[in-house]
Amino acid sequence: MNTEVALLGLIVIGLGCAPIYPSIIHETPSNFGKENSQTIIGIQMASAYSGTTFIPPLFGLVASNLSIGFYPVYLAVFALLILIMTESLNRTVDNYRPMGKLRP
Repeated sequence: MNTEVALLGLIVIGLGCAPIYPSIIHETPSNFGKENSQTIIGIQMASAYSGTTFIPPLFGLVASNLSIGFYPVYLAVFALLILIMTESLNRTVDNYRPMGKLRP
C-alpha cells in the first residue's frame, strides 16, 4: 500500500505544479515589459527544457551512488530553490514598479 500512496502523492504534486509554468509565461510581459517578453520567454523555455533534460539523470546518479531514499530531500531542495528564486524575482520586479501602481 505504501507504494500506491507514494505514487498517488507524486501524481497530486505533479497536478498541483502543472499550472505554474503557463502562469509564469503568462506573467512575463507584465513582469519584464512587452518589449522584452519574447526574449525572456525564450530563456524560460530553454531553462525548462534544460531542467527536464538534466534533473532526472542527476537524481539517477544520486540514487545509484547513495539511495533512492534521498528522493524527498532532492524534491525539497529544488522546491526550496524555486521558492527562493520566485520570491527574489517578485521583489526585484516590485522594486522597479512605480509605487502604488498595480500590475496590468
